[in-house]
Amino acid sequence: MRFLLRAVMFGVALSVAALLLALWAALDSAPSITDAQAVISTRSAERAAKRLGELDPRRLRDGERRSIELATDEVQALLQIAAKRLPGTRAQAVSVDGQMNLRTATALPGALWLNIDAPVVIADGEPRLDGLQIGSLSLPAPIARKAFAAALPWLLRQFGYGGDPALLSEVVQGARISRDGLRIDYALSRQVAAEGMRALLPAGEAERLAAYHAELRAAVLALREGGAAREADSLPPVLQRLFALAQARGGDTVAEQRSALLALALHVNGRSPAMLVPAATDWPPVPRQVLTLHGREDLTQHFVGSALIAAHAGAQWANAIGLSKEVRDARGGSGFSFTDLLADRAGTRLGERIAAGDDAVSRVLAGDPATEDLLPSIAGLAEFMPEAVFQRRFGGVGAPAYNAVLADIDARIAALELYK
Repeated sequence: MRFLLRAVMFGVALSVAALLLALWAALDSAPSITDAQAVISTRSAERAAKRLGELDPRRLRDGERRSIELATDEVQALLQIAAKRLPGTRAQAVSVDGQMNLRTATALPGALWLNIDAPVVIADGEPRLDGLQIGSLSLPAPIARKAFAAALPWLLRQFGYGGDPALLSEVVQGARISRDGLRIDYALSRQVAAEGMRALLPAGEAERLAAYHAELRAAVLALREGGAAREADSLPPVLQRLFALAQARGGDTVAEQRSALLALALHVNGRSPAMLVPAATDWPPVPRQVLTLHGREDLTQHFVGSALIAAHAGAQWANAIGLSKEVRDARGGSGFSFTDLLADRAGTRLGERIAAGDDAVSRVLAGDPATEDLLPSIAGLAEFMPEAVFQRRFGGVGAPAYNAVLADIDARIAALELYK
């Protein structure tokens, strides 16, 4: 009996030692992805955002089969936006013939990093893991697939999907990996599309959005009754009411403030909440009301839109999309505008602060904010420049003259209490 007891204890000790060794082997002292490799380029962000729009299930007929092709840099951009859901995580995609390596690096306490390399191949028309490298620990394909299947529900919840993972496998009809990127064939039934839209909404989003939609309606009606927006900017009092409600509701502050932003962003862009929550078709509509900052509706749209993107996806993504729009405008739209860029970057900073749970957001926005508390002066900033004029005056994006204006914009924003 004594011998058996010692054998059991020795076995347990060996198991614990093996586990500790495995954990140690899984950790690294440096990230496998550098800061430069984790940067989202303006062009990639713009194209990836367009691809996401193409996946809108409301644009598909029931059972219609379609394909989406993603270049490797677009896959990487989408990976990076997903990685923002995991604190301290950066991501990278590397494509070679028949295989795409998906890499992540997550910062841990003690200056340690969890580096994961997941090679994905196509087998029988479906993407499959071909192994898993965690630090210096290698897992063979069968074990890697079982581990991934076990972790998948948790991962999907981090990315905002609370539905059945099996629904995703029903959607994918085939896939192909090449040197250039990834092609996915997909088909959606109306039932799967509706369930997918519901599942992608964060928990409690429909109830929160209903509350902020009702408050937004009351705020707009109050503006109209008071004849507001003629002598003063109309966004600050609306923003104040929404964020005062977020403060009063309590609970998850970040989720509440994100929902307040979502209700506001839908309104300023002329969209109905029914595009996200079908039940919203029965909600009393918010009367159309132009909301302004510095007397301009376009600055409100840039500010609120960038704040929403940054609150959900991170500052880098919001900045890249904002810059890409200005470059596109310079080539054939209203022209490159540093005033729009200021509104983008201020909104991005607000969204970043919301995502971080910064107390200054509630203190300023739920108080009695003025335009100058949200958006600094736009005086002296050039705008409406066609590409040739922009290139001649500022040398293009990244040139010294351009960087000097960007530094001035960032200094103006940093001087406001909300962004300190």
